[in-house]
Amino acid sequence: MVDFPARLKGLLAKYPSYAAAASDLGIPATTLARLARGANDPGSDTLLKLATRLNVSMSYLAGTSDDPTPTRLAKPSHREKTAPLDVARVPKLDVRAAAGAGSVNQMHAVNATLPFPLWMLHKLAAPGAKVSFMRASGDSMWPTFDDKALLLVNESETELPRMAPKASGDLDIFVFLQEDNLRVKRLSRVGKEIVATSDNRKYSPEILRGPDLKRLKIIGRVIWWDNRL
Repeated sequence: MVDFPARLKGLLAKYPSYAAAASDLGIPATTLARLARGANDPGSDTLLKLATRLNVSMSYLAGTSDDPTPTRLAKPSHREKTAPLDVARVPKLDVRAAAGAGSVNQMHAVNATLPFPLWMLHKLAAPGAKVSFMRASGDSMWPTFDDKALLLVNESETELPRMAPKASGDLDIFVFLQEDNLRVKRLSRVGKEIVATSDNRKYSPEILRGPDLKRLKIIGRVIWWDNRL
């Protein structure tokens, strides 16, 4: 099978330039260029828009099928009945995780879901994992993600690795509760302590030990985010 960047590059070959493609598809030329060279993964809205405007199936665009026939026109199959348009409906929580000096947040599940490409979800999380969307709040994780960025959190991953990578930028990002504050930071375990690190250099690392550790509850690992949605 062909991977997504190669498939997209082939589909865009009919346009004389990325600018022409952008005008026809309604997606910025810079975004198309980065997607086509694999610098970025597409968000769910972008993937759906590309499939619709290019008149191909989501599976073909993702490179998991060689049949370009749009799903809405194809003969129904067992797979289409269980996963229409090859997307998963992921619950969105009415909550913001503080990336900085955020206010107190309480987690409330709302009766709403957002579409997310199945092929991406299969790469990001193990089968059967509990995942949900929530929003970031604050600037301590800038420039990785912005205030109000949409986060996809794997709530099945609540354990920190015992041995952390050397570079702080290689540490996993977690959403966690600390004294009723829902926060998002890079977390690492160092001995009997946990270090919470921000990507924004104006915020100093926090060392959690003793009573602070007992009041900490990891909600899940951030496995995807989008600053544009």
